[in-house]
Amino acid sequence: MESEWEIIDYLRRRAGRGGGVRVGIGDDAAVLAGEGRTDWVVTTDLMIEDVHFLRQMQPPRAVGHKALARSLSDIAAMGGVPRYALVALAVPPELASRWVKQFFDGALALARRHRVRLAGGDLSRAGRVIADVQVLGTVEKGKAFLRAGARAGDALFVSGELGLARLGLAVLRTHLGGDEAVLRRAVRAHFYPEPRVALGRALRRFPVSALIDVSDGLSTDLFHLCRASRVGARLAAARIPLPQIPPRVAERLRVVPLELALHGGEDYELLFTLPEAAARRLPARLAGVGLQRIGRIERGRTLLLEDAEGRKKPLVPRGWEHFART
Repeated sequence: MESEWEIIDYLRRRAGRGGGVRVGIGDDAAVLAGEGRTDWVVTTDLMIEDVHFLRQMQPPRAVGHKALARSLSDIAAMGGVPRYALVALAVPPELASRWVKQFFDGALALARRHRVRLAGGDLSRAGRVIADVQVLGTVEKGKAFLRAGARAGDALFVSGELGLARLGLAVLRTHLGGDEAVLRRAVRAHFYPEPRVALGRALRRFPVSALIDVSDGLSTDLFHLCRASRVGARLAAARIPLPQIPPRVAERLRVVPLELALHGGEDYELLFTLPEAAARRLPARLAGVGLQRIGRIERGRTLLLEDAEGRKKPLVPRGWEHFART
């Protein structure tokens, strides 16, 4: 099968433009023409058992939380304000109704924190759990953040800490216990990711040139941003915010912190670019979230990873890709 992005490119060409669609296929969310000074920003995300989560490992509240968080993160990536959610849920007929109710308890708890109203959806049966969450939000006309727009010389930033969610999955799969705080935080990051909605709004005060959420992994989402902007990038490995894992624990889990950060995925942090002059004014923390400069945008289409000694090597995107070739 063709790659996910080859199929998306095909759909974008077939769907065309116009008809009130200001931003269509290929970004974190669609922007549709609204009235007055705002447009609608709309997204939908699937959450499928054994693809996006393992039911035997993940509490139903966490499944509901993450199902909504994925779509809220798309709204955050556009700089929008989430308003309404529609949730379609299909479950195996033998699954207890208690599981379904706890799923919605998790989704509703997150919705309340972000002042999002559950406005409807659908319930059905299937061979495994499938959730489809649509979120509708608003954004000021012409002010949505896009993946396209980065220019050579722009500074590259990321929020938060990368690789925690993938570390949490490794902890769950190996049943590794212990008192290390980083492992507890990692499991929580995997179960209950925090969409950076407030940060997306706070970044509106700065001339952000391009932005994407880190859902598929830093290497892959940087590739998406650079592909849309028709540029390359250079990452400084020493600047990437990594989980601080004790070496003996990393060995037991068979993980490398830098690899987790580059390719792990499901961090739902924001990756964005700023012109150099604006980058110098950006604070170290914004909306309660740490921001780290990790590289710069360059001419061409090459992605490079630079180590502490200044040695460069190609950065191959190895994050999540649904239709990756073997």
